[in-house]
Amino acid sequence: MPEIAKAVREKGFEVSVSGCGLSAADVQAWEDQGFTCYGDGWYPERLTKDIHAVVLGATVTQDNPEYLRAKELGLLLQSVPEFIYNRTKSKIRVVVAGSRGKRTILSMMVAALKKQKLAFDYATTSDVPLLENKVHLSYESRIALIEGDEHITSLMEKRSQLEFYRPHIAVLTNLKWNLAPDHDTPEAYMSTYRFFSTSIEREGKLIYYGKDPVISQLVEEIRSDITAIPFDQHEVTEHDGRTFLKTRYGEYPIQVKDTYFLINLNAARMACRQLGVKDVDFYKAVSQMYNPE
Repeated sequence: MPEIAKAVREKGFEVSVSGCGLSAADVQAWEDQGFTCYGDGWYPERLTKDIHAVVLGATVTQDNPEYLRAKELGLLLQSVPEFIYNRTKSKIRVVVAGSRGKRTILSMMVAALKKQKLAFDYATTSDVPLLENKVHLSYESRIALIEGDEHITSLMEKRSQLEFYRPHIAVLTNLKWNLAPDHDTPEAYMSTYRFFSTSIEREGKLIYYGKDPVISQLVEEIRSDITAIPFDQHEVTEHDGRTFLKTRYGEYPIQVKDTYFLINLNAARMACRQLGVKDVDFYKAVSQMYNPE
């Protein structure tokens, strides 16, 4: 929520912030950054009909006084993922989702897009290298990178955040269920990703790890207009004590971070290719980012 508030404020909008548990230092910090904050607690009387939109935090409940007042005034109420979708509705949305590797994939994509000077918006839950913030929204960019979160949107709306983004390009590295309040059974977990796959825009792309049996089962059920693009671990070669990406353009030095690094690398490469980044340019950017020298 703070990152969204800052991103909207940077675009010239007036933004007010409210919440319970705010200290005097918190209130002062918000005001120092140019936000309106009336103090700790809720201030429904401050809501007026000229407010453009109200973005609800994940812990807002049905009896929240500001929520009730906003409904009474007929204001536009949006959850965080709804807000992100509406702000990126006119862009090519790339949503990276799954049980692991999201931060690494986004890091590689960011490096490649920046190297090609391609402008993009983004909304992440992780701290991604090369990004100053977790949210950036603009009018001019044609691309939006979104880190997909499978957890529920809010206490009021028991829907997964993945249901809102409607990607043009979806990336899945693997799916592994773990017992959690949001998905108490494997079936509930799979239902979330099944809905995610059906929410891909028409003529969209699903880039997935071909050796994950759970994803492979999901891919069998996707609509016929969606192009499913499998990928595997990227090939490497080693000599002189160093590791190199083996490509048709030659060898590129790389520092392999962990077991899944080369799987994530291929996911990022395939996604960047859909955005117009040539493989050779992707390799150069990633090698520069992960070159031990």
